[in-house]
Amino acid sequence: MFIINTDASIEPVNPGGIVAWGFIVKAMGKGKVYSAAGITERGGPMATNNVGEYQAVIAAMLWLLRLPAEEKRPAIIQSDSQLIVNQCSHQWNCNDPKLVPLRDMVLEAVEKYPCSIKFKWIPRTKNYEADDISRSVYDQDELEEMRKALCSPQAVFGDDDIPF
Repeated sequence: MFIINTDASIEPVNPGGIVAWGFIVKAMGKGKVYSAAGITERGGPMATNNVGEYQAVIAAMLWLLRLPAEEKRPAIIQSDSQLIVNQCSHQWNCNDPKLVPLRDMVLEAVEKYPCSIKFKWIPRTKNYEADDISRSVYDQDELEEMRKALCSPQAVFGDDDIPF
């Protein structure tokens, strides 16, 4: 059985920041067998933590689907996002137009995978490895530039609104 922890982070602000995702795969009796992380959004309407959480699960599902047939086994996907776990487990509806296609991609991948996949919520304190992986991909210089831009008077007021 695979235990897959997924997570996302968004810096320096949510929404509108830089969205990173990560996941770690452990196999029963073997420990860590794989991990991956990436950046998917840099500002804009899709730059939300929930989008990143879905992208982490999608990346994990793609990893599972690409395994050779003899290596496929049941999986538990763990997340500290109640929204992701409950929507992917059909406990909650998904009404956000940004999230519906992402949720549908996850559900389609689950249907294609030949073994069982379950989703499980875990507390954030038990998801630190996936969190660390998602945060490892940030370029600190890029984050600092975004922070400066977000804190400038122009970012708050706009060029035409500054009276001095």
